[in-house]
Amino acid sequence: MDYNPRVANVSPEEFAELLAIIRSEPDRAPLTEDDRWRRDYAEEQRRKRIIGHQQDLFGAATTVHYRRNAPAPEVERPSVETIDAKMKRIAGDPLATFGPPRPDRPSILSPGARAAVIAAASNWLRVRQRVRIVDAPGTVDLAYGPQLFLGRSGVIWRLCSGAFADHCYVFLEPVGGERTQKVAFVELRDLAPAE
Repeated sequence: MDYNPRVANVSPEEFAELLAIIRSEPDRAPLTEDDRWRRDYAEEQRRKRIIGHQQDLFGAATTVHYRRNAPAPEVERPSVETIDAKMKRIAGDPLATFGPPRPDRPSILSPGARAAVIAAASNWLRVRQRVRIVDAPGTVDLAYGPQLFLGRSGVIWRLCSGAFADHCYVFLEPVGGERTQKVAFVELRDLAPAE
């Protein structure tokens, strides 16, 4: 790109300075060991999903052929609550949640219970640890939500801190016809280390 005084609205010095900024390398923080592992692991998983590429003889887009993965594990799903049962359950309660309640799993953990979950996971919780999703919160519509990942396995992708210390991100292994990577935000109480 050359400086053209007929159309330029900046001086040649400013133009040269702007070009130097554009052409310079961006300031990036050095990659940590976990960042490098995440990059390499995601690329390895992408390569495993692809069988090959098929060129079109007439110049159309190249077709990518993907490997069919093992089916998702069979897991006993909770029964669907009918609309009438829902309406009876929440009648007169303006603060009611629409998901079915579970006596064995409170929606919101107390600070003590939250600290206990974090402490119990501290001996195995680390990036790269293989885990399995063993539980999920109740949901209004069983076609959506985290219960769809029940029984699936993967690796701890990223840990959370602060307000979400009892959660982490899990890179899930593909199942069935999945072609893209899935990274789920999961509570620690829903995970179990896998061997």
